[in-house]
Amino acid sequence: MNFQSILFYISEKTYKKNLLKANSIVSRQKNTGLSSCCDENICRFVHNCIYLHPQNITILSMDSLQSNSLYKALHEISSDFSSMASSYFCASFNSADIVADELHRLDGLCIFLIREGELEIEINSVRSVFATNSFAAFGFGTAVKFVTSPQSSNKVDLLFFHTSFLQGVNINFAAISTPIIVDRSSSDVVLSDAELDVMLRYVDLLKLNCGTRLNRQVETNIASSLMAAMIYQMVGVHYKRLGSHNVTKGQRACRTAYVHDFIKLVHVYYAKERSVAFYADKLFISPKYLSLLVKDATGKSAARWIDEFVLMEAKNMLRFSGKNVQQVAYSLNFSNQSSFGKYFKHLTGMSPTEYQKS
Repeated sequence: MNFQSILFYISEKTYKKNLLKANSIVSRQKNTGLSSCCDENICRFVHNCIYLHPQNITILSMDSLQSNSLYKALHEISSDFSSMASSYFCASFNSADIVADELHRLDGLCIFLIREGELEIEINSVRSVFATNSFAAFGFGTAVKFVTSPQSSNKVDLLFFHTSFLQGVNINFAAISTPIIVDRSSSDVVLSDAELDVMLRYVDLLKLNCGTRLNRQVETNIASSLMAAMIYQMVGVHYKRLGSHNVTKGQRACRTAYVHDFIKLVHVYYAKERSVAFYADKLFISPKYLSLLVKDATGKSAARWIDEFVLMEAKNMLRFSGKNVQQVAYSLNFSNQSSFGKYFKHLTGMSPTEYQKS
């Protein structure tokens, strides 16, 4: 998964009518791809946090965290293990202690940070090796199998967040700008010692939060704030990586520049302008050519990018701003509440009011 998919994971996760009953379980078996230790993987972390289509969601019961196979496996062998109700758990372990060949299918977001040694795992039947200081993130539906031997030795920190928890993480998308959203770099990335240390500090804070014995809602709010901070931190890491890459020369660089400029313009104007023609005019190219460039570079049409920015903002406003549906509609330059409602329901399968109450 790349960065834009992490960005849409939290917003796009759980909101169709048949998924709103807290005790119902909707099981859909669908793999969502692997994330390797590379620039793309840093993006995937944020993508895995925010994009998951409703048809792939499992609504979790209160005891589902404890019934998770990965939870059971790590709880038994971890040197340091902490969990918070049905929201998340943290584990520090040596993969040599894990039962080999046991398959774990993820029902949330799983993050690995390798302190020492190498971690060898199969992701959707593809074997991958992660070196010291590596970062890896895997999303809903991914099949994970640890490849271990008595000779292997490492120190790994793992964070696992259930999808039910992730829907409460609030991200300011205006603070996350353009190149990382369309970057498709696949070169290997290992975090620097300083970067790994910062990420491990978040892990430690999440562990401490599990034992605070505060009000449950307070603990959840603390955890969601720490999760958001981790996302921003990884965005910052990715910006550094982008700054160190040489810009591709020639025609490809020109096309990439158009796509980056398009995303920049969408950041600025999405709340007022939803027409591809508007952005094409700003770039002095035709709407058809802009759509071709964006589709080729990102796999999604220009119109879809605009819709996703509008939808993310709409969801954030509905859930966090305190505005009613009509006020949100006017803030996003819809002529009336009805047209906004049709637009929102077409993209999400539920009305703004249903989403706001979910």
